[in-house]
Amino acid sequence: MGGSDGNPDDSHAHGPPPPPEPKTPMWLPALGAVLFLTVGLVWALSEPSKDATDSGAPGAASAAADAGAKPSAH
Repeated sequence: MGGSDGNPDDSHAHGPPPPPEPKTPMWLPALGAVLFLTVGLVWALSEPSKDATDSGAPGAASAAADAGAKPSAH
């Protein structure tokens, strides 16, 4: 088989292999993990704003309160 099948052929000259990638310092992924966890904890532990609680389902809360307040007429 010839060089047309996609396999490397000895007749083609290739340059030297590229230099290896530099090692990532271990403090960089650790910093990313700490920042990610800190933001997640702040978000999870923060109180919801009044706007978010008021816009939930205003009709459902008042309907449930009205249903509990009215006695059944049997």
